Amino acid sequence: MPLSRKLATLLFVLALCLLARSHYQDGLVAQQELLLGIMPPLFAGLLLGRTALWLAATTYFAILLIVSWLDLRHGVAGTMTASDAISNLLQRAMGCLIVTLIMDRVLLKSEIGLKRSRDLAVLCRQLEMQIQEMERSQAQLIHSHCMDSLGKLAGSVAHDFNNVLCVILGYATQRDYADTDQERFRGIAVATKHGQLLTDKLLTLVRASPLARETFDANAALEELLPIIASMLGARIHVEAALCPQVAWIHMDRLGFEAGVLNFAKNAGDAITGNGTFRIESSVAEGEVRLCFSDDGCGMPSDVAARVFEPFFTTKAATLDTGIGLAVIYRLIMESSGCIAVESTPGHGTHFTMKLPLREPSHAPNSSYA
Repeated sequence: MPLSRKLATLLFVLALCLLARSHYQDGLVAQQELLLGIMPPLFAGLLLGRTALWLAATTYFAILLIVSWLDLRHGVAGTMTASDAISNLLQRAMGCLIVTLIMDRVLLKSEIGLKRSRDLAVLCRQLEMQIQEMERSQAQLIHSHCMDSLGKLAGSVAHDFNNVLCVILGYATQRDYADTDQERFRGIAVATKHGQLLTDKLLTLVRASPLARETFDANAALEELLPIIASMLGARIHVEAALCPQVAWIHMDRLGFEAGVLNFAKNAGDAITGNGTFRIESSVAEGEVRLCFSDDGCGMPSDVAARVFEPFFTTKAATLDTGIGLAVIYRLIMESSGCIAVESTPGHGTHFTMKLPLREPSHAPNSSYA
């Protein structure tokens, strides 16, 4: 118990003792001031609380009863009647009881207020801790998302850049040096240009710039990619192209389009175990450009074909593929208001069909890709 509370208890007991002695000596008849009777419970409640308040009131009621009995005996012997003694007792008892009840209600509300304040302080502390925990969790989640996005971006660029390296490697390992040096160096230069554009695209993504969409002739882009594809696939796979005579204007990110075509070719090369054919077809009809990429490789079961456009889905070893090439192609086509479908049968190859809106030649800027 604190020292201040001990002192208050001592003063309270001393006051009750002095009050009892005063009433015993002089009686209730001589004590005309009601304020004297309400002081003990008043100060007991203020200094020591509700328990001390009712203890003081009970003790004072006992003192009043004893002193009233003594006054009654003295009055019987003298001039005081029983009604006078009871009247004096009730006046002081009622005054003390009223003050005690008022103080009890005041102290009760004060205790309730203090309890609510303590509960509110606890809740505020808990809320503060929850907010801090949520902030830490949010920071960790943001960091995780950033790392995940960085990983996806690195995987996408590495996937496309690996295709470029395959093209360069194909040209560099050709054995017929006699007549094809100029064509080989030209292919290496074009593939290197693709690699440079990929790094430019990475810097564009870092700067959060929009994709560089342009209107270009899909047939011209495919014609330019044919020697690169042939070099990448090698002599065991024959590359065929059946391109329509019409100009096939499409509007999309050209670098993404060419990276997607190279991805189709690379997947075909992985699917064909021996000699085979990779075929590219184009047609223009009913306001749309249709591009088809097919091979006669091992094909895919229906459950695998249904998931080929899911990000990071692959049936190849982790060192051979990241599973994002077709997902990136799908996103580019969807953002260009187009669609893509796949048909595949195990043992009979795979066929991709890409449909894109045909653009008007008047909207096609000069989009040479040198």
